[in-house]
Amino acid sequence: MSYPGGPLAGIKVLDAAGMIAAPSACALMADMGADVIKMEPPHGDLLRGLIEFPDGPDPWWELDNRGKRGIAIDLSKAEGRAAAHAIAKSCDVFVTNFTKERQQRFELTPDDLRKNHVELIHTSLTGYGSTGPDQSRLAFDHTAFFSRGGVLDIMGEPGQTIPAGRAGQGDHTTSLAILSSILLALRERDLTGIGQAIEVALMQTAMWTLASDLSLALATGEIPEPRLRIETPSPLVGRFKCADDRWIMLTMAPEGRYWERFCNAIDKTEWISDPRFVSSESRAERGAELMLMCDEVFSHKDRDTWGHLFDDAQLIWGAVHSLTEVINDPQAEALEAFVDIKDFEEPLRTVAGPFHLADSDIRVRGRAPNHGEHTHDILLEVGFTEQQIHDLSESKSVY
Repeated sequence: MSYPGGPLAGIKVLDAAGMIAAPSACALMADMGADVIKMEPPHGDLLRGLIEFPDGPDPWWELDNRGKRGIAIDLSKAEGRAAAHAIAKSCDVFVTNFTKERQQRFELTPDDLRKNHVELIHTSLTGYGSTGPDQSRLAFDHTAFFSRGGVLDIMGEPGQTIPAGRAGQGDHTTSLAILSSILLALRERDLTGIGQAIEVALMQTAMWTLASDLSLALATGEIPEPRLRIETPSPLVGRFKCADDRWIMLTMAPEGRYWERFCNAIDKTEWISDPRFVSSESRAERGAELMLMCDEVFSHKDRDTWGHLFDDAQLIWGAVHSLTEVINDPQAEALEAFVDIKDFEEPLRTVAGPFHLADSDIRVRGRAPNHGEHTHDILLEVGFTEQQIHDLSESKSVY
């Protein structure tokens, strides 16, 4: 039995963040039933119109701001700051990616907002944290997550140009850290009656994604390095191009459990008794040689044929899919990985949150707001009179 309105029904969130990571976390809270207010500056969030999309709604904007209401405020004006403070005082959660200096300038620090509202959960997304030598450095996920967090350096192959992360990839990973932190703080507030300040850094989230490599390096002093594709201790942890020029990924560990089945599946039963390959250790010593031998084998069948053979042998493999294949994958459909925003002439297909709760009402609850679309209604809700709202609008403190 689901709770009416979703698991976060009754929770009010002020999303005073821009671009992707923090707003994405707020969009997921809106999916969960929270009343999320998107606060933008007079010129609008920088994400608006970042990509050229003249025919219909902006897919990036809708993805990370769906289900929210919108207000536009000029925080450089005292009247605008007062309006923002009044809204924050009505909220359970405040989310921002302002630097510490901007929070101080606009009086939006944890101390400012929680001084007379101890129940508030104040959430800051930063690139590098709020302490240390780089606390004031501006960041995007490409710089703080992928680059400074160590992700790009360890990916790819040695001697090659470093790979590039995809747009929003580090941001959407970090959004889950923001979301889980807020949900935890809400739970603790249930127990104590008091909110708290939260901080999530893009750099640290990247380090968590590399925690296996980092923990090994911390324990042994051995730093994992990028390596060539053929420099693997076993082809059972490798990737291969098939006859149709598509790729397949194998990951079977410990590989000794799968070696005989693998040899049978690729019709190389003679490798099972070959003295060069009788143990994991001997296979590791000849890893590059084995990889080249497997390259020749894989070149004779297409990817899907290999996949069927490996499924029959209960081996662990994955097709390296293009995004077109991901979109059309029946397994993605079964996962309900895509969802429609229906508030347009034609429904806009977008990406659903990456989790399912069997008995909770979690769903996209509407389109993203237009700039300042709900300014008047939101100010009325928090106690401003019609005359005060008129004056704020005339002074261009709100839009």
